[in-house]
Amino acid sequence: MPGAVPSSRQRARSDKRLPSALAGLLAVLIVTSGLAWTFLGLSLKALESVLRDRVEALALIHTVNDEMQHLMADMAIKADRGSVSLDSASRSVRGARDRAHTAWSSYLDTWFTEEEATLVTRITPTIETGFATAGTLADRLDAGDREQVTAFLDGSFFPELDAFSSALRQLVAMQVSVTREAHALSQARFRIAGRAFLGAIIAACALIMVALLAGARRTTHATRRWTR
Repeated sequence: MPGAVPSSRQRARSDKRLPSALAGLLAVLIVTSGLAWTFLGLSLKALESVLRDRVEALALIHTVNDEMQHLMADMAIKADRGSVSLDSASRSVRGARDRAHTAWSSYLDTWFTEEEATLVTRITPTIETGFATAGTLADRLDAGDREQVTAFLDGSFFPELDAFSSALRQLVAMQVSVTREAHALSQARFRIAGRAFLGAIIAACALIMVALLAGARRTTHATRRWTR
């Protein structure tokens, strides 16, 4: 009958199904929340890698190039033309070389992909030659013979410095490519985390609705029994 009160057997079956339903929804909630936090953590790690191993690495490479290609070349030309004293030029060249070498060493401590490591191994002799060339220029400047400085600049200095800069440009191009891949990976993990969070919210809402409906049914049955 429409207004009939459920029998004790029906209520018993309902009481058994309710804990199972709540336990199932709770399990779904825990799993989806765990997945969400896991992938969110992975996304944050990927972003941290982009910052530390990509953005900062690019800054270090640019520091190396600026010190060697711009400051040192500019100082060598000024010393050759007599715009600055040879002693002052020598100090500037050694300072630029030391800063560039420090930045390069810091870059080597960052994390490399397999392809990036192969490129670094291949260009390292060119980089070391560039540093050695800078040291030779400083020694020529210290000697105080402007003609020797001019002869050195007209010889191997600029070709070796160009090769140095070309190697760094290859490395920058590789860094840009790897940075894009790392950013894409971070975005993919973040999207998965977002879906998992959405699933957790849906599961939580379902859990609350089941609990409320179950509570309402129990209250109605108790009220009916009390009124009788």
